Amino acid sequence: MAARQPLLNFLPLLFSLLSFVLILLILIAGTNNALSTLYYLKTDTTSLSIPSKLSSSTFLTDLSAVSGADFTGSPATSSSLGLAETYTLLILTSCAHFPTSTVCDRPSIGFAFDPASNLKLDSTSLQGTSPPALISSLSSYRRASPFLADAYVISAALVALAPVAALLGPHSRAAAVAAAVLASLASVFLFAAAVGAVVVFRGLGAQVDAAFGSSGLRSEAGVAPVALGFAAFVLALVTAVIFIVRARGPLRPRGRVVATSIGTDVKGGGAGGEGPRPGLWKRIPTWSQHRYVQVERQPALLKTSVAGSMEAVVVTSPAGTRMRAEGDDDWAGEDEYAAGGGGNGAGGHKGIPMLSLGGNKRDRDVNTAYEPYSGDGRGGV
Repeated sequence: MAARQPLLNFLPLLFSLLSFVLILLILIAGTNNALSTLYYLKTDTTSLSIPSKLSSSTFLTDLSAVSGADFTGSPATSSSLGLAETYTLLILTSCAHFPTSTVCDRPSIGFAFDPASNLKLDSTSLQGTSPPALISSLSSYRRASPFLADAYVISAALVALAPVAALLGPHSRAAAVAAAVLASLASVFLFAAAVGAVVVFRGLGAQVDAAFGSSGLRSEAGVAPVALGFAAFVLALVTAVIFIVRARGPLRPRGRVVATSIGTDVKGGGAGGEGPRPGLWKRIPTWSQHRYVQVERQPALLKTSVAGSMEAVVVTSPAGTRMRAEGDDDWAGEDEYAAGGGGNGAGGHKGIPMLSLGGNKRDRDVNTAYEPYSGDGRGGV
């Protein structure tokens, strides 16, 4: 996942930019006579030939045939009506293509195209002859035209805002969710606009051909803007999917995190890895920690009892608790004098005899056990 993270950060920006450019091409087509070839519907008038209004009169037709004079009038053509060779219908405007120039109307949201008025068909014998199917198709086009323009404008704004939200809050779950929602809404609007454009303009072109095809009027549905719309939708959809994946994944940390092990294994979480990991304050050895020193067992002190046997006095705590271990080899060995007999016996022995002076014996406490000569001038053994 770590290796894919830079790719997931770069691809949404690229796809959003490409989608925004494609939507912009659809919207600005026809502005200042530019990109007028990105049409949704093209109408060709080069073969247009509309009989005159008097041609339906049988009397005038017969009179023209007898006299040789034209009493019905000549048919109307694109040149006699002052029409351009072709007309292209775009999302915000329409353009007229003359042999030497191209003229486009001012772009506006909700622009509507009407063959009867734009192609001057009302001034010919075709006035009032539009079939109901054509009228219904033109009505659907007029209702769909504002929606198509609004959908592309809104989707362009959403596509531009989605990566901005992702860049402003890479460490925020709310920002990641907002970017995913914006990209998803953009893909929905783009899909609706692309499908709506295909249905509306293809239906309108088919009805124009059915109504005026016999008079030489030809229409053709465009492919380029439809392809651009679907391409923008696919890019926006992929962007939304990436943003959704990022929103569901772990967030990046705010800055660089450095973990230093001080006396313990931070990664393992201490001995055995059980329990919560200590915080940084707890891992510093000299802060917020008291030092305790255990009082070890002191060496035994030897003395001679009244009976003449050896006694070991062990101090285990400052409170003065004593442990007596008579004849314990771990604390003291048997004195040579005690082994050879008690008192001032004649048996030869080495070392200094340790005799008990019962009359001079005093009570002792643990505090004086370390200093046997801390008494009066006589000293006690």
